[in-house]
Amino acid sequence: MIEIRANDSAFTADAFLALVQRVWPRDYDTAAVAAALTRTMNIGAWDGDRLVGAVRVLSDGYLFACVSEILVEPTYQGQGLGRRLMDAALAQAPRGKLFLGAQPQAVGFFERLGYARGPVGFVAARLDAHGAPERAS
Repeated sequence: MIEIRANDSAFTADAFLALVQRVWPRDYDTAAVAAALTRTMNIGAWDGDRLVGAVRVLSDGYLFACVSEILVEPTYQGQGLGRRLMDAALAQAPRGKLFLGAQPQAVGFFERLGYARGPVGFVAARLDAHGAPERAS
């Protein structure tokens, strides 16, 4: 049985990065990820000791809460984990509201959850000395 737990000590950078590599494989700096995790509310879906889903929420604790990402391991998708994770995030959101941006492939998921479309989002990127967007380190 999959257990949803918020701010669990087992939600480490290593556990999170193992999940991330199964969903968004890239090179990540473990120390930077560990620091980032200290700045968010981290809710995990656990199959025993394996993190198989996660939602991270950035909040000021009173006025605003934003979902930075939601991940569910591909082999666990379609089992309601995303909904359970988002329900847990919403339950802990100050003032009962969450803001998020959705990738085009995820729009249907949020529509099925009954989320209302909000304002249009934008992304700004600093430019490097050559005028190209800076790459994340």
